[in-house]
Amino acid sequence: MEIELKYTMAEWAVAEEIFNDEKVRRYKDENTEEKIPMKAVFYDTKDQKLRKAGFAFRIRQEGNEYIATLKWAGTSSEGMHKRQELNITLDDEEAKTPTIAIFNQDEVGGELGSLVGDEELHDLMTVEFTRKQVRLDTGKSICVLSADRGFVRAAGGETPICEMELELYSGDEEDMTALGNEIAEKYGLNPENTSKFKRGLALLSDKKSI
Repeated sequence: MEIELKYTMAEWAVAEEIFNDEKVRRYKDENTEEKIPMKAVFYDTKDQKLRKAGFAFRIRQEGNEYIATLKWAGTSSEGMHKRQELNITLDDEEAKTPTIAIFNQDEVGGELGSLVGDEELHDLMTVEFTRKQVRLDTGKSICVLSADRGFVRAAGGETPICEMELELYSGDEEDMTALGNEIAEKYGLNPENTSKFKRGLALLSDKKSI
């Protein structure tokens, strides 16, 4: 289960202020701050069977690593996103040929196999951004604070990304929520209920309506 808070920032300079905030610096785990270039491609069948069944499948390059991710059964409210998530590390060759067979060892893999069969998967959208992140330990919860800047691209259009996230790794969800809300109020952040994936779908929808 992935549990994270998502907020939009008016400008990237706000991220620098947040990372230098006194409380963030106090909770910061030493040597965990890093900046990672990320590029994700979402895949689906030609008629989007995965999306229609509530699944999102991406392969994301995170620095020098490739991670295949499947997300489903998601909810979002007041910036809080909760969803089932499955992650598998891929080698370079596996990343070049996306297939739902990647998830065969998990129970959900059988459902995907029945849904997609042998159909070819196609690029649905690309999400490219730089992530600045650091792990925070409040004593009650351990989470990762991240700030993303980049673009979602689909159907020849694009939409910008400028957002902050807090993802719970372990501990008290309410504690993480309190920290996120405190940061949001102090720095004028707005709860974001729309995932990067859904923003890409909106671009695809706009293309179809033209």
